[in-house]
Amino acid sequence: MRILLVAINAKYIHSCPAVYSLRGSCLYPEAVEIAEYTINDRYQDILGGILEREADLIGFSTYIWNTQLVQDLIRDIRRVKRESVILFAGGPEASYSPERFLSSCDFVICGEGERPFRMIVERAVSSSDPDSLSDDEKTEDCDRDRYSEGYRRQSFLRWIRTNVPGAAFHDGNVLRTNPAVPETNADIDSIPFLYDDLTLFDNRIIYYESSRGCPFSCTYCLSSIDKRVRFRKMETVLRELQFFIDCEAPLVKFIDRTFNCSHERTMTIWTYLRDHDIGKTSFHFEIGADLLNEEELALLESLRPGLVQLEIGIQSTNPKTLTAIRRTMDLQKLCANIERLRSAQNINLHVDLIAGLPYEGLESFEKSFNDVYALHADQLQLGFLKVLGGTEMHEMAEEYDIRYSGRPPYEVLSTKWLSCKELDLLRRICDVLEYYYNSGQFTHTLAYLEMYWKSAFDFYRKLADFFRRFGYDRERPAAARRYEVLKEFVRESGVCSEYSVFEEYLRLDRNLHIHKSRRRSVTDIYDFGEGKVRITIDYEQQGYDMVPIS
Repeated sequence: MRILLVAINAKYIHSCPAVYSLRGSCLYPEAVEIAEYTINDRYQDILGGILEREADLIGFSTYIWNTQLVQDLIRDIRRVKRESVILFAGGPEASYSPERFLSSCDFVICGEGERPFRMIVERAVSSSDPDSLSDDEKTEDCDRDRYSEGYRRQSFLRWIRTNVPGAAFHDGNVLRTNPAVPETNADIDSIPFLYDDLTLFDNRIIYYESSRGCPFSCTYCLSSIDKRVRFRKMETVLRELQFFIDCEAPLVKFIDRTFNCSHERTMTIWTYLRDHDIGKTSFHFEIGADLLNEEELALLESLRPGLVQLEIGIQSTNPKTLTAIRRTMDLQKLCANIERLRSAQNINLHVDLIAGLPYEGLESFEKSFNDVYALHADQLQLGFLKVLGGTEMHEMAEEYDIRYSGRPPYEVLSTKWLSCKELDLLRRICDVLEYYYNSGQFTHTLAYLEMYWKSAFDFYRKLADFFRRFGYDRERPAAARRYEVLKEFVRESGVCSEYSVFEEYLRLDRNLHIHKSRRRSVTDIYDFGEGKVRITIDYEQQGYDMVPIS
């Protein structure tokens, strides 16, 4: 039996650790082939690539960004292969809505998939040998050709429905789900290392998992369903991190939820990375910034610039909102810790906000935005509430009058506190925030312009309105064009009393980010209103020197 696992990622730079973990957990990994695509690939190329492998058992990893595409592929594969193939799905989307997939799928694996998939592969390998069948299986339906494709398929499915934990399937018109086996620390420890051959991941992000579960109970998050946190053995983790360091992997992204929920574990890993760093690899962590203590902060301040990136989910600064979503957080401590880390200037900081949460109207969200923007993190991601099946938010949507799209990613359309029009405004603000703040290409210009608007939110709101009036929201201007658009906006607004100084800052930012020649450095004279300065930009070192001209 030929077995194929299919992953369809959001971007080429992404990889899917789930399918590699499933294959790695098997006694017969050589029996499993992996095919990875992206949602941007041509549909017929994906379908053709799957069909040409002529697999007998095909599994799909499902997430909010690929679920519709996966369902279309499953239906079309079924049309072509009919009863000659067994199709199944797993992952968050399939786990919490198996009925959506079972119209064309034979079964769904709900929850963690390593144990069920290992059992399925062992059965598939052993059933390829008729001599391995039990006496009951050999005598069952003896009048039929027990080795025909149709018989073997039905026999295999009967076994799965009877034996595989977490398997969901239709029994006539009834949806049934086998009880799952509780997972333990031993289960996560038993998963082999996924990255023995890093050439498979050239120019792609490497995702690494040192724990599963989350101790917190955020109502919008699937990770809150399982409140147990299971950790991979520390000696295993350190050995695997050393592999990444030795191989000079550019970026390793931990997918642990709230990585720093265990102080001792956090200190051990960050200390190891500091002591074994060779200046090549960066490690990304999602943390709770308010959980950082003095020892952790001091360690972070001692790290090589670029060794660590931190993603910090703030989501809102409205206390009533935070209570409603069960997000316990010391906002004062969080802000103080972020400001301290920013002043160290050695760690890339990424902070998150979510629009559409309970009790957060436009005025409240404006305050949350300004509070978080004032932290001056390297990136501010403005996301929108996604109402995911299986979460408490899904159950509470009616109470909060949260209307959300029926299409993945199930994004909020309106709430009791935010109208559809106001959410459209926030989406347009999100776009210009990405163009100008998160691109990192307008750092000096934005810092100068802040004084001319009453708040950061006011600036981005007016910029978003400008984009809408002149059609730039549809044009989606390329990086080089955005400098000219910003000049048009500032000129039309008329609020900048020192327009020539604004132009000088904009010229500096443009020269820092647009290489006009192959020269290693460029020297130019600028006048920022307090006397002229000579600035030499070093493109190799990605920095510059500034010397006043007397």
